[in-house]
Amino acid sequence: MRILLLTDYYLPHAGGARVYYHNLYRPLARELGNDVHILTKKVAGWREFDRAESGGLLRISRSFTPLPSYGYRELPKIAFPFVGALSEVIRRPPDILHFGDLYPPGVISLCLKELTGIPYVAYCHGEEITQTDLRRYQPRVRDAIYRNAAVVVAASAYARAQLQRIGIPDSRIRTITPGVDSERFRPRQPSANLVRRCGAAGRRVLLTVSRLVPRKGHRAVMQAVARLRAGMPDLLYVMVGMGPEEASLRKAAAELGIEDAVHFAGFVPESELPDYYNLCEVFVMPNSEETATGDVEGFGMVFLEANAAGKPVIGGRSGGTAESIPDGVTGFRVDPADIDELALRLRELLAGKDLRRKLGNQGLERCRTGFSWTSRAKMLQTVSDEAVEAATAVSRTSARGVTGRA
Repeated sequence: MRILLLTDYYLPHAGGARVYYHNLYRPLARELGNDVHILTKKVAGWREFDRAESGGLLRISRSFTPLPSYGYRELPKIAFPFVGALSEVIRRPPDILHFGDLYPPGVISLCLKELTGIPYVAYCHGEEITQTDLRRYQPRVRDAIYRNAAVVVAASAYARAQLQRIGIPDSRIRTITPGVDSERFRPRQPSANLVRRCGAAGRRVLLTVSRLVPRKGHRAVMQAVARLRAGMPDLLYVMVGMGPEEASLRKAAAELGIEDAVHFAGFVPESELPDYYNLCEVFVMPNSEETATGDVEGFGMVFLEANAAGKPVIGGRSGGTAESIPDGVTGFRVDPADIDELALRLRELLAGKDLRRKLGNQGLERCRTGFSWTSRAKMLQTVSDEAVEAATAVSRTSARGVTGRA
């Protein structure tokens, strides 16, 4: 099968959705034998990434840069990626289109379907709906895009519920949750170089891997660390990631008097992430929803990655984390606004070696037995096959109607 994926962002751009797409389409091409072409935009580090990952049945093509926003002033710029996608469809017609971002790839997919009849598969992580709910006109475009999809792939039960809320029939939704590479993310000793770089020798490390934005809960973790330090002076909180909150978080660390207990690791290449997970005793990201923007955690792949390294996790009771963190089994979910509860759970895990080992081991086993990327790619293969077969059947029925044959 020939598949064309349209997405504004793709690795090495940071973000769980980008990891999700790459780990679906790589086995779809290399293990399952599909011709996969990814049309995406240029982001920092793309040349090195594409040299390593693009080739054979998996091809990555990039042009332009992502739109700075989805405001109406940016709408004319959709013409350029649309022409690029249309040219590719004419040159090498795909059996099916997939898109990874609602705007503009979803709009382009809808237009291409109208022009060519090629069916498309849409993705939904949940926040596309909660964010566009706050707009005046975007919900109408959003709903038209999802309604005209052959299938909508929901990345979590939370995303599925959001789709059902806006009227997408359940029969048209398929849930494919993220997986995890249990060979890459596995228990092992962190490198001595990383321990030195983070100043982690003899320290008890808490870790967050995410963009530095308010809803990820970094500030709440620092407040909890400030409360716990009296009894645990060797605590070190390591933040992996970059974002607009960095200056504010550094200021908060100083105000809390915990500058020496916080390490900002900044951007970390994907290849180094497993080492960071193995550096910590507990992974913590008390995510919340940003009500002003509708931004929310759709699933939380980082919780699986930490579990695969044998670490217990703490996340927020928000968005789709109920699927990524079975409460009390692989970690705990907390009220992201309740610093007392967060500090209590951290103290439980840091003080209880047996509890840490139990939850970490249960998380490791869960990842190894139920979350392989190959199994997810096979689900996507089935979704694509069914969509193409259904479109072909409709085309044949239409042709019979035109010719008058029964």
